[in-house]
Amino acid sequence: MNLQFGSSGIRGKYPETVNSSVAFELGKLIPRIMGEELALGNDPRYSGPVLKASFLAAALENRAKVLDYGLIPTPALAYQTKSLGRSAGIMITASHNPPEYNGFKVFNKSGEALDDETRLSLKNPKPLPYNGRASSLEPADPREYRELLARVAFKKKWKIVLDLGNGAASSLAPAIYRERLDKVTTINSYPDGGFPGRGSEPTRKSVQTLGSMVVETHFDAGIAFDGDADRMYIVDEKGSCPLQDRILSSYIAFLAKRSMGTFVFPLDASMVVDEIAEKTGARLVRGPVGDAKLLREAKRLGANFAGEPSGAWIHRDYNNCPDGPLSGLLFLKAAETLGLRVSEMVRDVPEYHMIREGMRYTGKLSQGKFSKMANGLKRILGKNSLVETKLGLRVSTDRTWVLVRDSGTEPVIRVTGESKDRSEATRVMRETLRLLRQVLKGQ
Repeated sequence: MNLQFGSSGIRGKYPETVNSSVAFELGKLIPRIMGEELALGNDPRYSGPVLKASFLAAALENRAKVLDYGLIPTPALAYQTKSLGRSAGIMITASHNPPEYNGFKVFNKSGEALDDETRLSLKNPKPLPYNGRASSLEPADPREYRELLARVAFKKKWKIVLDLGNGAASSLAPAIYRERLDKVTTINSYPDGGFPGRGSEPTRKSVQTLGSMVVETHFDAGIAFDGDADRMYIVDEKGSCPLQDRILSSYIAFLAKRSMGTFVFPLDASMVVDEIAEKTGARLVRGPVGDAKLLREAKRLGANFAGEPSGAWIHRDYNNCPDGPLSGLLFLKAAETLGLRVSEMVRDVPEYHMIREGMRYTGKLSQGKFSKMANGLKRILGKNSLVETKLGLRVSTDRTWVLVRDSGTEPVIRVTGESKDRSEATRVMRETLRLLRQVLKGQ
C-alpha cells in the first residue's frame, strides 16, 4: 500500500477512508522509513482506540519504541517529538473536522508535519528478521511542553474563560493556564469525541456561549480551542467575537513594532492584514493555505511567525506546529505589554465583509474548468481585476477579492470572498457560487 498525505496528513471519514488497515500500514512503514523511536498521541474521537491499536500492532512488530502520551494536544505531541529527539511523532486526530472524521498527523524529528508532498511506501516489504532488539511501549508525560509554555510570564492578574470544546486541550490547557494566570474557568471541559458542547471547530456562531460566560463573570477574555488544540479563537471582554483576521492583524502589528522581520499568512486572509502591515512597515508574504505549507514558506523566508485566520499560529522560536494554548498566552502577553484590553487590541483594525462557503466536489478542478472559472470571475469583478493562479484562483480589485481553491482536508471546493462593501461581497459570492455550479456541471 502507498500512503499519500494530504495538506493535513492522512484524514478522512472513518471507516470509509481512514480505518484499521490504513493505521496498520502506517504503523508498518514509519519505523522502517523514519526510525524506530516514536512519540504517539491522540484526540478523544471515538474511532481513536481502534486506529491506535492497529497502528501499535504494526509498529511494535517492526521494533518501534513508542512513548504513548495518550490524550494530548497536537502541538504538545509535536514539541515532545522535537525536544526528545524522537524519530517521528504520530498524532491520531482529524483536528477541527467533524466527529465522523479521523486521521494521522505525522511529524518528523524536528516537529514539522508531513503534508501532501509526502508519500510513504515500501516495495514488496518483507518481515524484519529478529535481531535481538525488543520493541517497547511506555506511557509518557509532556513535561517539556509544559516547561515551554512556562516561559510566558505575566504581571497582570488575567481572568480568562477557556472553552476546551470537549477536545484534547482538556488534558493540559486548564492546568497550564491556571499556573500562569490569576483566575481561569472552563466550559466544555471534559473530553468527548462527539464534541457535544459546540462542535470541534470554534466559529463566531459556536463560541457565543463562551462570550456570554465572559460577560457574566466579568472576566478579561475567552479563548476557545479546536478538537486537537492547534487552533485558538479569541473572544474579548465584552463577549464580542472579532473577526479572527483582525486578531491576527493586531498581533502582527505588535510583532512588527518589535522585530522588523517577515511574516507569512495565507491567501484566504482578509485584506486588512495587508493594510495593517503597510501601516506598521511589516513585510508580509502571502503563502498557501495549510499550516504545513505555511511553515515551509516561513522557513524558506527566515520568518519566525506564520499565522492563519483560523487561529492556527506558528511561532517558530517556540514550536514548529500551530499551537493554540501557546498562541492564546502570547496574544494575552501582547495585550499586557501594550497596556490594552482585548477589545482595544483590534480597535483600530477595520472589519470588512467576508463570506466563506464550500461546495462538495469529489474531484479536482481540471485545467479546463480552472480556465472557465478564471474567465468568469474576471467578468464578475471587472476587466481590470487581477488574476492570480499560483496557489488556487484568486481574483481581486482594490476593494474586493474572491478565492476559489480545493480543500486539502475534505472533498470540498472552498470559496472565500471579501469586500469593503457588504452588498458587493454578497453579490460577488452569489455570482461566484452560481458560476462554480455551472462549471462543475460542464455548462
